[in-house]
Amino acid sequence: MTRDHNSAVEKSQEWLKENTKRYAFKKLEREIVKMGACVECGSCVAGCPVNAITGEVIKRKYIPVLTGKCIACGTCYAMCPRTSVLQDDIIGEFTSVWKVRAHGDHKRQNGGAVTAILGYMLEKNEIEAAVVVGQSDEVPWLPFAKRVTSKEELLDSGGTIYTHAQIIEEMHSCFKDNLSSIGVVGTACNINAIQRMQSHPGSYLNIDSKATVFKVSLFCMESFNYNGLVNFLKGEGIDIKKVERFAITKGNFIVTFAGEEKSWSVKDLDPIAATSCSYCTDLTGMDSDLSCGNIGSDSDWTTVLVRSKIGDKALKAAIKEGLVEAEEIDEKALQAVINTARLKKNKRFKLKHSY
Repeated sequence: MTRDHNSAVEKSQEWLKENTKRYAFKKLEREIVKMGACVECGSCVAGCPVNAITGEVIKRKYIPVLTGKCIACGTCYAMCPRTSVLQDDIIGEFTSVWKVRAHGDHKRQNGGAVTAILGYMLEKNEIEAAVVVGQSDEVPWLPFAKRVTSKEELLDSGGTIYTHAQIIEEMHSCFKDNLSSIGVVGTACNINAIQRMQSHPGSYLNIDSKATVFKVSLFCMESFNYNGLVNFLKGEGIDIKKVERFAITKGNFIVTFAGEEKSWSVKDLDPIAATSCSYCTDLTGMDSDLSCGNIGSDSDWTTVLVRSKIGDKALKAAIKEGLVEAEEIDEKALQAVINTARLKKNKRFKLKHSY
């Protein structure tokens, strides 16, 4: 059989056109080549259907350069081994995506969906306890993992704290106390740890079939070093003791204090990000049952990605009980989540080009 390379290229172009968001070479150049993440493989040069990209050797280093007219077909970006294009690679698999808002008071949260859903599960004994992050009574805004067993306790724990807490250690304590079904709220790194324990042949979560975890992941671009956060706020004239609420919305870090509100670009806080965040490329928590955050929804709603049957059951039960209202979000809103998730994946490339 005679091979038809041109036909294969045409079919590839058609697939990319129908299934992915296509990017021009300039995006590849900006995010990969100039950031020093290029592996010099030549896939962008070889794959360009109009030969608009040339591999130039500059100071004995292979550099892809745009030398012709880019048609923004997306091939170079899609085939680069350092980019993320496919939706499942960026935000993981999910069955549906919603914007959800809890009924009642949820002033410390965007939407209150997580509290409403877990509160329902506690009331119906679908979980025996939930592990969430609370605020220390002695040190303002210092987080700690806490076990809650009632809807009332859960309501007292609402709100987001942007520093690490020992979620998994507290989950262990629940199982040691002979509890069997636990709900856990954490960021992707916490959920990744639980998933590792559920899949590893040597982990008790894999061995003990009666120990179950309902996993809720919170969208997270990065967490902050506590002392760094205190000093950052101090430098802005804000005493952390007076802070009433933290939030991250549309790329801005927002602090409410003494009846006032002040915001900064999240990029301004990069110097105080936890060092472990440099290794994380998962915004949404792909291994969770529900992934929740504000990206893609208005400020008083929660975006919820449903990833499992148990997650779907929990959300639909909360809707049926009238605890929350929910609407499936549109493609534009979902794209906002995807774009932010892609940005997080690319943040691992913090090198500078040397040519």
